Amino acid sequence: MPLFGTRGAASVTGFGGLAKLGYLLRNSLRFRASNSNYLNRTFGTPTDAKKWTLSLWLKRGLIGSSSYQIMSAGSAVSDQFHISSDSLSLYLGGAYRLVTTQVLRDPAAWYHIVLVIDTANATADNRNILYINGVQVTSFSTRSNLGPNATTNLNAASTVTYIGRYAASSSEYIDGYLTEVNFIDGQALTPSSFGKTDAVTGQWIPIKYGSTYGTNGFYLPFTNTTSTSTLGNDFSGNSNTWTVNNFSLTAGITYDSMTDVPTLTSATAANYATINPLDYNLTYLTLNEANLHQTYAGVSAAAASRATMAIPTTGKFYWEIYINATGGGSGERVRVGICRQSTEISGNSIDGSATAYGIISDGKKRNNSTDTNYGAGFSAGQYIQVLYDATAGAIYFGQNNSFANGSGSFNQAFATATAAFTSLSGEFIPFFITYGGADIYVNFGQRPFAYTPPSGYVALNSFNLA
Repeated sequence: MPLFGTRGAASVTGFGGLAKLGYLLRNSLRFRASNSNYLNRTFGTPTDAKKWTLSLWLKRGLIGSSSYQIMSAGSAVSDQFHISSDSLSLYLGGAYRLVTTQVLRDPAAWYHIVLVIDTANATADNRNILYINGVQVTSFSTRSNLGPNATTNLNAASTVTYIGRYAASSSEYIDGYLTEVNFIDGQALTPSSFGKTDAVTGQWIPIKYGSTYGTNGFYLPFTNTTSTSTLGNDFSGNSNTWTVNNFSLTAGITYDSMTDVPTLTSATAANYATINPLDYNLTYLTLNEANLHQTYAGVSAAAASRATMAIPTTGKFYWEIYINATGGGSGERVRVGICRQSTEISGNSIDGSATAYGIISDGKKRNNSTDTNYGAGFSAGQYIQVLYDATAGAIYFGQNNSFANGSGSFNQAFATATAAFTSLSGEFIPFFITYGGADIYVNFGQRPFAYTPPSGYVALNSFNLA
């Protein structure tokens, strides 16, 4: 099963008490297809061109993308390991070798993927093997075994290899998060070299790979954030460092070194909420940048999305929305807040519902189609802060670290702020509405917050929900 997968369309509330012990990851690298992010390096002479293993952890961004490159090599006839129409696909030597019937459509889940090539194997079905979350995949819409002793562009001498981009042209980029990328040259391994089943929860979890890598082998944990170039540093001992293209470590919305990881590492490193590409108005909205960026493409109605994680009924939680553009027209172009999972998501209804509590971009608070003075209007370049105290049943909104006085201004320290709504109870989920050219970036804490949350407020991630 996927790690921390969704329950229903959007809600993630139960994590089974996965132990906060063992091998704990701290960083992932965000690949933004809209920004053409990718890694590349030229391979040397392999230890064994006929035998290699790729292991990685992937959290998806775009869902339903026609081609979503994980790793590719070769300029004329590119070998590709990619996701096409949500199925994992392996294209080697001019033919599709594997296309899974299983689809990877859970945007809240981290998937562990292991690809094994061993063309020296006498058994044809063992020459190209695929595992997902520790289980060998056996159901394919297409299966074509590599020939005996065949070699591929992947793990070939003097061949430029790409992670996150199609090799033959500057197109087809990955959108999502990668971490714990291991490439083993010269060995055909099983998932047990990289993961195990947690004895308590039954979840498949990472373990540290502890053997040799071979000449072209590499290990990318993406933990060296000294500069953008060091993001591609190889930690295998081989110094097979990758060239980093178009990633950013500039503080703010473009920051690509994430603490979104498939382990319950800490309050600031775990599996994070994002906007849910399975729970939004796809007629008018565009989601990208690993489901942290929402833009409005329509003109006739407001359109809503929700997060991939529901908020527990106790605890204090914090997230931020950066206003990249407010959109034209009236003062309702951006609306954010919390609602029930059952709240209808078409048109304006989500924030006009009796079960939705939010703020709109003229600064008024809204519930059940009733607007009341609360804070000031939004402008491009501002951060809107959402603070929900589930234990007390109160939600607050801030703007650039000033909080509402309840009568039309953001001019208070949080200690003296006025709650927008009180006496709330039950399970809520964050929502986001944009309209008429509005453009927002959401941050649940997987990259540094613009402002330090008030004492006691934590990020919306699996550690803090567990």
